[in-house]
Amino acid sequence: MRRPPSPLSLTIAASLVCSPLVLPEPAFAGAPAAAEDPALTEAKALYKEGEIKFQTADYEEALALWKKAFAILPDGDEHRAIRHALVYNIAEAHSRAYEISRNPTHLRKAKILLENYRADHRALYGDEPEAVKERAEVDDRIAELDKKIATSEAAGEAATPLDDGGATTTTTTDTTQPQQPPPKPVKPLTPQQQWEVDIKADPVFGPMWATGNKRVVGGAVLTGIGGIFALVSISAFVFKPPDALFPGVYYATGTVFGVLALGMLIPGGVLLGTGTAKRREVLQARPKPVGMLAPMLTPTHYGVGFAGRF
Repeated sequence: MRRPPSPLSLTIAASLVCSPLVLPEPAFAGAPAAAEDPALTEAKALYKEGEIKFQTADYEEALALWKKAFAILPDGDEHRAIRHALVYNIAEAHSRAYEISRNPTHLRKAKILLENYRADHRALYGDEPEAVKERAEVDDRIAELDKKIATSEAAGEAATPLDDGGATTTTTTDTTQPQQPPPKPVKPLTPQQQWEVDIKADPVFGPMWATGNKRVVGGAVLTGIGGIFALVSISAFVFKPPDALFPGVYYATGTVFGVLALGMLIPGGVLLGTGTAKRREVLQARPKPVGMLAPMLTPTHYGVGFAGRF
């Protein structure tokens, strides 16, 4: 039996004409016990503040506020629909931010988020006609993003890393508490170390980068072991003594190790390919800082300089 349409799903059709999903009061309130959770109260306030920023075309601030709201939402199935809608809002804010900054990283993030939104939508609302129609409209939105990405690439727009820092907040200090000693100075991170930190903290590219690395490592291990087995199999056939007392042993050994080699080389190659593809997608959206030595020549001096891309 079809469940009554939720307030979230009823707003999707209107949202797909480039406006954020509106999270109604009942949807954000959740169960009576959850409404008393301070984290839920703060997430609701951040969402409303982000909605104002979005409506006034301050898309970068809306992104920061909605990401913070997403991060602090309490876990649990009762809040899953809220997190689901926030993913759509964050994707739409990325799409709008591109129109101002012309940074195609916004478009790629928006596409990935909408693809995640679509997959989660099936788990939430199933395959009933209304849900299928809503996902078809999301597919149209993803197709529009693909066209924008292609146009951006044709125009030569450079993808630069995004500042994913949270919204600025102000706090008051209790003057009755003793002042803490100033923190010890820390060694600044190199550009590549900072890139790694930013990627791990990114809710979209962090899991993709980690999964890609795991697949590459797993694929390398499997192909390495499979290569050793392949060498053993070939050796059993090639180096069999002509006067071997039991030649069948060599053939059996070669066959067994050959099968084992194929059983490791094939999945190892698949893992390497998929892992490399995920890493490449992250690097296209968030280019890694690169430094190199380059010859330098001036009318009075010559030497070697350090060039970097950040």
